[in-house]
Amino acid sequence: MTAREVEEILEIIWMKKEEGKRDLCVVEDEIRSEKLQNMLEAMQKDGFVTITGAQVSFTDKGEREAAALIRRHRLAERLLMDVLETSRDGLEDSACQFEHILSEEVTDAICTLLGHPKECPHGLHIPEGKCCVKAKEVLESLVTTLDKVGVGERVIVAYILTHNHPRLHKLMSFGIAPGIAIKVHQKSPSYVIQVEETQIALEQEVIQDIYVRKTA
Repeated sequence: MTAREVEEILEIIWMKKEEGKRDLCVVEDEIRSEKLQNMLEAMQKDGFVTITGAQVSFTDKGEREAAALIRRHRLAERLLMDVLETSRDGLEDSACQFEHILSEEVTDAICTLLGHPKECPHGLHIPEGKCCVKAKEVLESLVTTLDKVGVGERVIVAYILTHNHPRLHKLMSFGIAPGIAIKVHQKSPSYVIQVEETQIALEQEVIQDIYVRKTA
């Protein structure tokens, strides 16, 4: 059983858990669909999972390993889409490659670069890392939603938090992405922001999805 095979199965179990599915038969069917051998018993012996009756669950060890794997994958998706502007067509395959090779140090560096995002481009939760825990108090005081920024203030986009994929795509098409400078032009009767030389009108609910940090 290779390390990559173990990681693939941990990922399958995590994804099924997010869907509220812990049934052993469901996990086994998914493993077979991924052309992996049924290695759950071996993983149980190695302390990654426990199998109780018709259900499979993570051990503490398995939970940590799976969370780190999912974190690498979803941060890679954010990096590829938000910074490298990779198309959605190749996003999943590229992120799958990254998840198996990124070190914890590099993963934390990517997370910090992106402003410690809470969700991947598909709206799924990104498990926190050590860098998130250390930065949380600082971020809470420095990072805010764009609707709380005053008229005339210049800020930098930290991350975009939205479950609405078309909305995220729309913001990206306007050039609104992590690291981009924004100036609030007006807040009433509608929100108007300036991105470089372009002024853009946005709805209140969209503005609240954009998290920013103030410039020095």
